[in-house]
Amino acid sequence: MSKMPIIQVFALGGTIAMTPGAAPGVTPSLSAEALVAAVPGLEKVAVIQAKTLANIGSANITIDRIAKLCAAAEAAVAAGCDGIIVTQGTDTLEESAFLASLMYKGSKPLVFTAAMRAATHPGADGPANLYNAVLVAVSGKAAGVSVVMGPKIHDPWQVSKEHTYELDAFDSSHGGPIGYIVEGAIQMHRQSTPLVKVDLAGKPAAPVALVSASFDGDIKILEALPSLGYKGVVIEAFGAGHLSEVWADAAEALLAHMPVLLATRVSEGPVLENSYGYKGAEIDLINRGLIPCGPLRSRKARLLLSLLLAEGGDWKAKFKEGVKAF
Repeated sequence: MSKMPIIQVFALGGTIAMTPGAAPGVTPSLSAEALVAAVPGLEKVAVIQAKTLANIGSANITIDRIAKLCAAAEAAVAAGCDGIIVTQGTDTLEESAFLASLMYKGSKPLVFTAAMRAATHPGADGPANLYNAVLVAVSGKAAGVSVVMGPKIHDPWQVSKEHTYELDAFDSSHGGPIGYIVEGAIQMHRQSTPLVKVDLAGKPAAPVALVSASFDGDIKILEALPSLGYKGVVIEAFGAGHLSEVWADAAEALLAHMPVLLATRVSEGPVLENSYGYKGAEIDLINRGLIPCGPLRSRKARLLLSLLLAEGGDWKAKFKEGVKAF
């Protein structure tokens, strides 16, 4: 009889772990052990080890917490685990998985999953998502870091939450899901993108601002950034990467103090580089020194820049390498 794979489940809280309390609404309360116990048939798939690292809403997850999670996952792999599952809230699931894809150095799959419905709600999706995540982890077909929600397997660089409450809330831009779970079998179309790795070596992430351009907005927030201690900024621009003339001038002035990245507030498609030629359009902004983020979402570009600046070295080349490969 072949040895069953060993899977480590780390729980961070979120809707998947929420139940009603004394006050209105649900709050994180279930342990990792309770989450595992609620999944029928899981014991036939793998030997499960469960540990609660936190029981919080995912808005409270930090870069430091994900760095510690990755270290714990690497230690579990070194101790003989065949895969790692992380459960957390959906609000920042895409950011956590993206950060892990930058920092995790383990040789076994690291799979993030969550739930859109609390554990006590009718049709709770947590048990099925956790079961599917384990299937992906033991399959040997999904390398690196991935996100499993419903029957879909997502690349952390591409996945995003696109609805506040629907079960099918997660989508992947720039190519769709990388795979599916169909009748218990894993069907991979491609692997998650192994783009860049970052080693903070215990250093804190650099403070990077995320500022979204708004219709007829003023530039006060851009002007204030240097005095607030920020080391970089991602500007979420209109359309294909466009700003008003006033914002374009303010963004250029910021370059004397920090890197300025150019992202888009549009949910699909990359920042263009050679189409629009008017003042404040992408050609003008790139010529001034702003760095385009390609199809990388602004909130992920901010995290990538934050880690690269903290790591040191040629952050610009590494950022461009990642975006180009993406």
